[in-house]
Amino acid sequence: MLNWYQRQKLIRQIGLILCVGFAVSFFLSISLLSSEKSKSLSLLSSSGGIQRVISVAEILAQTPLELHQAIIQASGSSDLSLSITKQPKINTNQDNSAEVAQLTKRLKMAGLTQVHLSLVEQTRSILNMSEMHNTMMQDRSMGKMHQRQMGYLATIDGSVLLGSGFWLNFSSGVQEEITHWSTSVLILLSGVMLVTILISLLIIQKALAPVRALGKAASEFAMNKKVSLVSTDGPQDLYPTIKAFNEMQLQLADYIEQRSKLLAAISHDLRTPLTSLRLRLEFIEESDDKLQMQRTISIMDKMLRATMSFAKDESQLEERQATDVNSLMQTIVDEYSDKNITVQYLEQDKLIENIPPISIRRMVENLINNAIQYAGELSSISLNMEIDKKHLIISVSDTGIGIDANRLEEVVKPFTRLSEARDTEESNVGLGLSITKSLANTYGGDLILEKNYPRGLLAKFTISLGK
Repeated sequence: MLNWYQRQKLIRQIGLILCVGFAVSFFLSISLLSSEKSKSLSLLSSSGGIQRVISVAEILAQTPLELHQAIIQASGSSDLSLSITKQPKINTNQDNSAEVAQLTKRLKMAGLTQVHLSLVEQTRSILNMSEMHNTMMQDRSMGKMHQRQMGYLATIDGSVLLGSGFWLNFSSGVQEEITHWSTSVLILLSGVMLVTILISLLIIQKALAPVRALGKAASEFAMNKKVSLVSTDGPQDLYPTIKAFNEMQLQLADYIEQRSKLLAAISHDLRTPLTSLRLRLEFIEESDDKLQMQRTISIMDKMLRATMSFAKDESQLEERQATDVNSLMQTIVDEYSDKNITVQYLEQDKLIENIPPISIRRMVENLINNAIQYAGELSSISLNMEIDKKHLIISVSDTGIGIDANRLEEVVKPFTRLSEARDTEESNVGLGLSITKSLANTYGGDLILEKNYPRGLLAKFTISLGK
């Protein structure tokens, strides 16, 4: 559960906490307020019941004994049950609380010397005396009357001794429905809670807008090396982070530009002494050493030209444009076919995507050339293309000798060549895979080298389908 929560978006995490917090707070508040409400109503019912008992006792003291029963029936109600018996229903004081002591004192001050009280808190049924009176007046059956009983929360039971020697028993209570919260109040409280949550989420979402902008700018910089300054308008807490990110973008972009310029400048300057060396070699007699030095100078010259091209490509990013990817792949395959090199490719339907076509062509050609040079003459080369939701995936596989697993990371480093014995003047200088990886990273992807089954190498690169 915790792992699932941590994987959710920040707005969802905060929203869930708000919902749970408000729900717990809501139910606790309702419970506490309901308890306080019930307690207050209980005290009010007990106090009112005692006052009515005192009034009934005074009336009974002033009326003949034969009228007592009628007075009792007329004085009872849905929240106060009265009866007269020879023996008390409550034999002794069963509660020594301060409330009972105060109520007992009130009864004794009214002239009722023997008082037995007991506080209770339970649901009971009590006859609605007004309905009973109406039933008797309308001559309806008592059976129907008994079926119309009302639930109430009893608050206090008691028995007091009258001057006639009989005991006046009473039970006071509060109708159970009164202690409950009304539907309208609950709906109103729920509405306030939901509105508060929604407003909080809207405020949080607005506050997180700079974070989303930060993520978008970071993705843009990773994909296209494009500086996108994030607005500092937002919560004060995010200002230092946004400012630092903007400065980091500018510094990285400047560093990349300066590095590329430096690399291009060094490569350019080194070509002058190489030219001088080549001229001096022309005055040396023919020998194996001369041929070896000419070959070395030629390789160095190719390395410098490739380095200058590499630096130029890093400093000048190609713009994306709508391109038929399948046609681009087929054109590359046809050009190799004209050179008597077979590259297997399964032609697909027309597919238009927003990509840098020249860079894609260069990366594909680098991988195919690498397979041609190192896979062997008897190996077959296959080109495949697929698209997922966010990336274009192009792979070149061969059935050659492959590359040891422990060298897969090494071969993508600049100027790394697998076999010095196979190097000729027509060989590359070890920048093909490096350039491909750099271009893939520039456009939000990567270069991946894997073992091809049953044998050979599978090289594939991805680029993001940016719009």
